Amino acid sequence: MPGELTWYLTRVSGLVAWALMMVAVLWGLLLVSRVLERRPSSVWLLDLHKHLSLLTVVLTAVHVGALWLDEFVEFRMVEIFIPLTSDYETTAVTLGVVALWTLGVVEISARMRGLLPQRVWRTLHMLSGPLVIMATLHAIMIGTDMGNPVVITVGMVLAAEVILVLVLRACGGRRSVSVPSTTG
Repeated sequence: MPGELTWYLTRVSGLVAWALMMVAVLWGLLLVSRVLERRPSSVWLLDLHKHLSLLTVVLTAVHVGALWLDEFVEFRMVEIFIPLTSDYETTAVTLGVVALWTLGVVEISARMRGLLPQRVWRTLHMLSGPLVIMATLHAIMIGTDMGNPVVITVGMVLAAEVILVLVLRACGGRRSVSVPSTTG
């Protein structure tokens, strides 16, 4: 694959995955928090959260695949999947690797929700907060588009919204009504 194509594919897939992840986390938090006084009961609202999460996984896979195919840095599989093995921007790459694994845990646990005890599922799903932090730091530290005011504005507004809803949820507590579970 031509170097320029993998470079652009890496950048756009990483940025869109980052934004989708924050929207998915924000949407999930809004669904279960007291921020929405009257929680909508439609199953499609939960499905939207699930689909946003799945799109995040797909675009993250594109991001990782494009990195692996890129000839500029030449990441080996071990550097993509094992923390602290890359000599290139070690801290930023490690944050990305740990975020990748965390995304996997959150998504797999979400898909296995009906098979896991509620406490286990909730604990694993709460890793979404640290995931947002790690992915945001990864983007800030290594993202070549962080000099673009639009990227900075959109990214930081989404990150601030996630943090605000997390704080409001922590202060306001959790709804007593559970989010409906759907199969799929």
